Amino acid sequence: MNKKKNGVVLPYDLERDIFELAARAFPGHAVKLCTISRYVQEWMERIIYETVVLDLPLFTTKLFLRTFYSRPTNFFARNVKRLYMTNFLAFPEAREIVAACAGLTDLVCWADPISKSQGNFVDLLSPACIRHLSVKIDALWGISTSQSHFKRQFTPHLFPNLSHLEIVNPPGSYSATQVDWDGLRALPKLTHLAVGDLWHKTHLHFIPHFEQTLVQCENLKVLLLISQDDGFVDELRKSGIQQDSRVVVKTEFNSPLPLSEYWDSVRQGGPDFWGLADRMALENSRSPPEALSRN
Repeated sequence: MNKKKNGVVLPYDLERDIFELAARAFPGHAVKLCTISRYVQEWMERIIYETVVLDLPLFTTKLFLRTFYSRPTNFFARNVKRLYMTNFLAFPEAREIVAACAGLTDLVCWADPISKSQGNFVDLLSPACIRHLSVKIDALWGISTSQSHFKRQFTPHLFPNLSHLEIVNPPGSYSATQVDWDGLRALPKLTHLAVGDLWHKTHLHFIPHFEQTLVQCENLKVLLLISQDDGFVDELRKSGIQQDSRVVVKTEFNSPLPLSEYWDSVRQGGPDFWGLADRMALENSRSPPEALSRN
């Protein structure tokens, strides 16, 4: 008489939850779990590609690009939610990746356009999805001439759910493209604003805008100012702006973590610079006003 072994068959959703919990609990193991079966591979790829960091080490960026050009675009639209690209990619290639990742909620991209014909990022973003944005003004709107730089502005219609905005390497007062301060202050869900790097020679005129933003944006929880310029930081101190516990001043966006550790943590789904700034703002809120100085 033949006896069949009684196997335990888990419900599909429960099995998926178990695999996903295991993959998140043990970072780096999702790739190994992909080899179990085709449907497990699909679950694991959703975790592997949920957060994409294209920075050092370069071989990881090259591996992603190889996958990017071999997979259909709907794979990235479905899976990639948090995309971090520093300045290791040319702007056209960065645009191509952003265009494919149509489901992005978080975009950090510091690539620079070199001509107006290279386009922009704003036309590629899904207004309803994007919540965290870190980008250069010229990359967001496109390179402008002095006659056109007021045509593109932050509006509630364009960014209805944007809560975290970083303006990277902001333009000086003589640039054709300027920061739309009134527009960004009108964003309905903005709670975190970062600006940097800031320099005494170029950005002193920003300080009144920072002060006005703190007054007008009641929902603002963090104003992160990044500067390695002691002269600029001295002017911040003189202005008294740091008496507001929401103001966090840092020399580098990744501090206190070394850059390599920072990107490794982000790649594994850990907090990015916003999470680090939140901690500092919380510490500020617990300090007496006279103790609030340079963070």
